[in-house]
Amino acid sequence: MISLEAAIRGRRSVRRFRDAPVSRETILGLVELAAWAPSAGNRQDWLFTAVTSAQTKRAMAEAVRRRWREICEANRASGFIAEVERYAARFADFESAPAVVVISARRPEAVQRHLLGDADAAATAGSAASAAMAAQNFMLAAGAAGLGTCCMTGALAARGELARLAGLGRKEEIVCLVTLGWPEETPAPPPRRPLEQIARFPE
Repeated sequence: MISLEAAIRGRRSVRRFRDAPVSRETILGLVELAAWAPSAGNRQDWLFTAVTSAQTKRAMAEAVRRRWREICEANRASGFIAEVERYAARFADFESAPAVVVISARRPEAVQRHLLGDADAAATAGSAASAAMAAQNFMLAAGAAGLGTCCMTGALAARGELARLAGLGRKEEIVCLVTLGWPEETPAPPPRRPLEQIARFPE
């Protein structure tokens, strides 16, 4: 087992995978490690839905492309839409991955939304933050096992349709998609911002 520091520094966002499946047992092992992440109130109200069906992945990707076409057409007069389209072209790249893990969290309860409003209820409930921490565990464990992953959120413009295709219940909200497979590339490490730009110690 590689060290934690090596796992953190060695993690990469992999977008090209070998045409080889990832076994259910392997995915379950990664989910078990993911579930050791901290969670708000120790509720552990996350869900990992591993989509391996080529048909379902194709339908999910088309839903994302369709949604972004609608967004771009509705904003065609904007001067920046060409740049948005360039980014949006990558948001359905998950289709080619052997597995797409839909990581979701339970929506805040009605009483929380009533008391706080939707945005503050989501922030204080902590379910999405908990699922994001579990997603990081999942990706680090995958990297340590020689697998590649990429966390994707641009696809969530179509998260209602993605949730339907993944078979999620109405109380589940997607936090991110994580592609998973045996990597066909080893991306170079991207530069990191200097510590003095990201760490603060207020008086």
